[in-house]
Amino acid sequence: MHEYVFKMKKGDIEIELKSDDIEFVEQQLNKWRDELLKDNQQNG
Repeated sequence: MHEYVFKMKKGDIEIELKSDDIEFVEQQLNKWRDELLKDNQQNG
């Protein structure tokens, strides 16, 4: 069984996601990507 680990840091906030469910991981990554794109558009 594979375990997927992703760590993200923005300023003082650090997020770590561990899961063996690739569908869950993909959904979370898509949410994070969308949020980052929104931030970049608002601040860029």
